[in-house]
Amino acid sequence: MKTEYIKYFVYFLLAAFVVMFIQLYFPNPINWNRNFNTQSKDPYGLYVFNQELPHLLKDQKLVKTSFTPYEYFLDNEQAPQSKTTYLFVENKSGLDDVSVQELLKKVSNGADLVIASENFYYGNSYILDTLKIHLHNIKTNNLHFVNKGSSTDTLKIKDEYNNIFTVKDPEHYTAIAKLNNNISFISTKFGKGTVYISSSPILLTNFYILNNEAKSSIFTEEFVSFIKKENVVWFDENYNIGERESNNSILNVIFKHKSLRFAWYTLIIGLLLYVIFYGKRKQRIVPVIDPVKNTTVEYIETVGNLYYQENNHTQLLNKQIKFALYFIRTEWKIITQDLNQDFKTKLQQKSLANTADIDQFINFITNFNIDTKYSQADLIQFNQLLEKLHINYGKSRK
Repeated sequence: MKTEYIKYFVYFLLAAFVVMFIQLYFPNPINWNRNFNTQSKDPYGLYVFNQELPHLLKDQKLVKTSFTPYEYFLDNEQAPQSKTTYLFVENKSGLDDVSVQELLKKVSNGADLVIASENFYYGNSYILDTLKIHLHNIKTNNLHFVNKGSSTDTLKIKDEYNNIFTVKDPEHYTAIAKLNNNISFISTKFGKGTVYISSSPILLTNFYILNNEAKSSIFTEEFVSFIKKENVVWFDENYNIGERESNNSILNVIFKHKSLRFAWYTLIIGLLLYVIFYGKRKQRIVPVIDPVKNTTVEYIETVGNLYYQENNHTQLLNKQIKFALYFIRTEWKIITQDLNQDFKTKLQQKSLANTADIDQFINFITNFNIDTKYSQADLIQFNQLLEKLHINYGKSRK
């Protein structure tokens, strides 16, 4: 019995040393996700911008809050509106309609609103609709400021496809920066105040600010130069993560330090090993009961034989079109009764796909005829369109 315990103990020590070796000598993979987190030092975090903003604002007073605008205004009703700029940098969760209405009231009374965002859903979309600004995603990545004529001031964004703005009455708007010849940073008067909107918050991230070759520090300086009011309120949804004193819980302290994190994982693994092997010694012999046979595979094979193996690509396409439209209705809340221009615009905003792919998708569905015999190439073509539009109808059926 002692020999068995020693054997398990040796296995545990070996596993612990392997984990320790991996933790100490293997570098952590770089996280290239666009988190836009002010506490993140990842390439697409906002840590550097968060540290530099107070210095760039000079004598202006900066206040950060994780509350929504509506919640903030309830506690700060007496704040001087004409002397305040409200700042948003990639608010991923989006703004609620009530907050947007309150914000626009403040701007109408003399405040400024500065937004840098790639995503214009929910309340963000309401702002664009109110200002009669339209959003498009096109292939363009060379940004320059309109008031800077030198080609050396051109900033290159890694992504080939980026968002740009269009307006019907250009005389009421000011183009601040453009991606090639398309507006990406725009301003317009709203009542007594001004709204500034940029579709390139990526240039405010750590990667671009610290990359001297990209020269994107120029963008940061120009962007901050439009924050002119003496009071600045930054609505940062990540502000309460790591910056508030109330967030210093025991687990947060443990996971913040590498050595404590390793000790925690070692303890958890040790407890799991103990439970597994101790329980193995104590468990009673139980009768073996055959599990219920899963006939799902046979059912799928039957359906596959009916359509795919019998080369009935028309029925497969018919099913896929129905499921794709069902996904668009349930997941993206877009009406699919008429595939008109309004449907096309909303689909482009939700999928962020380019216009050509969306036109091809709509034309394919519009021209589909159940009496026509379709080939495997047609089936592959439609599947490729679903991938480009990020339509995953399997998710909505789970």
